[in-house]
Parts: sequence; C-alpha cells; structure tokens
Amino acid sequence: MEENKKIIENLYDYFKSGEGEKIAALFHPEIEWQQMDGFPNGGKYIGAKAIFQNVFAQFPKQWKGWGAVPEEFIAVDNRVFVIGYYKGKSIEASKYMEAPLVHIYTLKNGLITHFRQYTDTHVVQNALVND
Repeated sequence: MEENKKIIENLYDYFKSGEGEKIAALFHPEIEWQQMDGFPNGGKYIGAKAIFQNVFAQFPKQWKGWGAVPEEFIAVDNRVFVIGYYKGKSIEASKYMEAPLVHIYTLKNGLITHFRQYTDTHVVQNALVND
C-alpha cells in the first residue's frame, strides 16, 4: 500500500513540474482514464496517448495556472484516493476557480491501471462561461 501511495505522490509531483515522460511511465499500456461528464473534455480514454491528447493537452488551452492540488493521499489495498482541489483561471472568461476533487487510482504491479475523477463540475463550468 505504501508503495502505491508513493507512486501517486510522485505522479502529482510530475504533474506540477510538467514531466510528461515520467507521468506516462507510471501508466499501464491499457490504462482507463475516466473524467466526469460535465467536466471539460469529460469521458473515458484508454492508453497514455489518448489521455495526453484529449485531457492533459487541453488544459493549457482553457486555463492559466491550472493545477490539481493534492491535500491527502489514502492508500487502501490496490487503490489510492487523493483528496484536494482543482485551481485555475479560465482564459476565455478570465474567472478564477477552485473546485474540490477526489481522484481514485487503481494500481497493479506498480502501474496505474484505472483513474476515476469526482469533482464539482458546476464550479468548473461556471468559471469557463462569460457572464
């Protein structure tokens, strides 16, 4: 459990420093990445290439200072739960937002096989819309 927790802690460090190769190295070849419906680029993506193209590459187009800020990591069996918040300022509407998040990662043999996101999509969507 502690090994899995450390892997996910490293993942967030790599997100923050923009180390894409190190992020991809933590992904199982058939990783399933599930973003919530109602979240920008929401949906299910399979494999690192699809995740990088459809999720990670989209954030800089929509946000300044985008980040997922982890506050707590909880390891249970082969899963790691991350509690924290998203932050960023939308480029189009120029609105800053913070939205709570829970991320659930499933790992097998030191690689992330599944990701599931929970957040307040209403807060995120409101920041993207001009009043």
